[in-house]
Amino acid sequence: MPQLQIVVTDTGFPDAEVEKQILSALDAKVTVARCRTEDDVLAVARDADALLVQWAPISRRVMGQLTRCRFISRFGVGVDMIDLDAARELGIRVANVPDYCLEEVASHTLCFLLAVGKKVFWQDRLMRQGQWNVVPTIGPVSRFLGQTLGIIGVGRIGRRFAQMAAPLGFRIIGYDAFPAPDVSPVQLTDLDTVLREADYLSLHTPLVKETHHLMNAKSFAKLKPGAFLINVSRGGVVDTAALVEALEQGKIAGAALDVFEQEPLPAGHPLLKRDNVLVTPHLASYSLEAAVQLRRDTAKRVVEFFQGTLKSSLV
Repeated sequence: MPQLQIVVTDTGFPDAEVEKQILSALDAKVTVARCRTEDDVLAVARDADALLVQWAPISRRVMGQLTRCRFISRFGVGVDMIDLDAARELGIRVANVPDYCLEEVASHTLCFLLAVGKKVFWQDRLMRQGQWNVVPTIGPVSRFLGQTLGIIGVGRIGRRFAQMAAPLGFRIIGYDAFPAPDVSPVQLTDLDTVLREADYLSLHTPLVKETHHLMNAKSFAKLKPGAFLINVSRGGVVDTAALVEALEQGKIAGAALDVFEQEPLPAGHPLLKRDNVLVTPHLASYSLEAAVQLRRDTAKRVVEFFQGTLKSSLV
């Protein structure tokens, strides 16, 4: 059997030594690249048997020119940078790491919930500006007990976040197009009900055609004026222009965002100018432990595929 050609198209890590150690179980040449575009991928991976991908675009055009590729492993949970329909048609299997960063993203969301609910981040900014009597600026703060937490996307992370938030006394409702049999403590309902009744709306849905700009002008119009939006899923789930308009017109009380349609968010962006918006740089998934797990498990998927022991995949 000829030596396998495996390409790490891109990675946010400083090296690929962890991945190479795992992949050493195979007779393979491992090439590490820093691809950003489709052409970058084709330049290094046209003859690859497998790819490890973080953000590089693996489109239909790219896959159509991969002469030997049989497997793609994604560094992460979401796979919106990979055309799954094309992979299915071309017989290329795709796997992700679905249990990666479960605790990290859920706890980051909880931090967002507490920070916007108590307006802690806003108080901090005002104190640094020399203000002490901040209530006239930040407005009213309500206790969590009895308020409604709405969750869109009640998968692993959405459910775990709900479990973390439940002891605070929230009524928790949620919507999911394909819910799991047990989503406790979330009470499932329809999307419109979640939008209308949520005091805090947290997004945990993957970015697919059906969820692109799920939060648009019509969606924001259904929210309470005092509602807060939290997004730790994908930037494209929210129509940024509609969000800015909703904030500027006081249609919602504020937002906490870890993901954006354009990343990094450019300096001077309207979201960065608003006191009632809390932002973090797509870092909800980060912890030392999660990073190690991600690197190992992404590479393990490749080894398992070629050894015939891979249990499940997206395609």
